[in-house]
Amino acid sequence: MKRIVCFGDSNTYGYIPARGGRYDSTARWTGLLRTMLPHCEIVEEGLNGRTTVFDDKNIPGRNGSRALEIVLRDNDPADVILIMLGTNDCKCRFHTDAGMIANGMEILVSQIRLFDPNTRIVIIAPACLTEESTADGSFDQHSLQTAAELRDSYRRLALRTGCGFIPACDSIVPDSADGVHLSPEGHRRLARLVYDYLTDPQK
Repeated sequence: MKRIVCFGDSNTYGYIPARGGRYDSTARWTGLLRTMLPHCEIVEEGLNGRTTVFDDKNIPGRNGSRALEIVLRDNDPADVILIMLGTNDCKCRFHTDAGMIANGMEILVSQIRLFDPNTRIVIIAPACLTEESTADGSFDQHSLQTAAELRDSYRRLALRTGCGFIPACDSIVPDSADGVHLSPEGHRRLARLVYDYLTDPQK
């Protein structure tokens, strides 16, 4: 049985836009993927607020790099690791750009390769932020621009490092309720994108 680890933030956790709480497993993209790939073990490793490599002094424990080794050890061996991070890195308090975030993603790729060079890594470019995301001040116009530029930065990283790449941002947008988190339809679309990629013999 193949083990597929889904390492991400609130959109892997399944955070419900605006009102909070968590979608149940029949609505989360990870849960849907489990039904689509019944002969695979789908491991959900989503955490609200997780970044690639940045420490968030407002919410401790969100640095993805610090958590990754534990995840790798807990799920050894992992056949595939899907990484969908970068949205939280766009928050104003981190003062980042797309290149910096891609560098953070590259650190995660290197950690996985060092732990197990046989693990297949797939980088997912998350849905871009929309105007609604700026309402509470966590994100601003620079954040929106940075999020939009992640696609190309991640694509170049994937090509350079031999990782798979899924540009979810091309066909999925966040729910207008908060401009950050996915609707049930967004989760369905993401599950289908991931399924199609993983089952494509050309990938």
